[in-house]
Amino acid sequence: MLTTQSRGLQSFRRVDAWFVDHPEVIAASGSSAHALTNGVTALRGVIARMTEQGTEQVTQQAQATLVAKDEPTLRSELRARHMKAIVAVATALRGQVPGIGVMKLPSSRVGAEGLVKAAETLATTAAIYQDVLIEHALPQDFMAQLDAATTALRASVDARGLARSKRVGATSALAEAFDLGQRIVKMIDAALLHALKSDPATLASWRQVKRITVKPTVTRVTDIVPVAAAPSTTASTPVMTQSIAA
Repeated sequence: MLTTQSRGLQSFRRVDAWFVDHPEVIAASGSSAHALTNGVTALRGVIARMTEQGTEQVTQQAQATLVAKDEPTLRSELRARHMKAIVAVATALRGQVPGIGVMKLPSSRVGAEGLVKAAETLATTAAIYQDVLIEHALPQDFMAQLDAATTALRASVDARGLARSKRVGATSALAEAFDLGQRIVKMIDAALLHALKSDPATLASWRQVKRITVKPTVTRVTDIVPVAAAPSTTASTPVMTQSIAA
């Protein structure tokens, strides 16, 4: 959740609490009472959605990070153990078995999704030479092992992509809810400007509570500076005063 959205959500909650503390405002707002009631109800819905989507953002970010932690191991298992063994035997048979030399090991720098595609391509080619590869040292189930390792890495890539997709969706929904909340507060504000025109104290309270505050600034207080008093004819010791610069 962006800082502005987080502070906006805090503002919306304050507005909701303000109406709970000032039930007389809606009751005394005349023809605006119905609209104000609907506005407060709608704002509570916005608060619930923003809270839910903010939680979803954090959850899916954590999920994407968790899934990604396993990918280096899965990539190494697929490339260095299964694919490398197949390509090594195929390379050794180059010139003896027509066409087998087309099998290549992808770069170690290829991404997880690229490695999955390379493994799928290798599996298609290796299936053609399966009997030959088994005859020259590969285990009987080397194709099944390759498929299992490829499936594990693919599942990790898909899970990470799904988590990121959900996070993007939550981010979009959060932005929409925040925009709606701002518009609702503006409409409530317009109604209260009329309803509270004869009650400046309550109106001032409302104006304060509806604000989306920025990060508070710290007022710096300078060091105490001694200032010598004018010479006195009755005392030889100078009088010191303190001044605090705001």
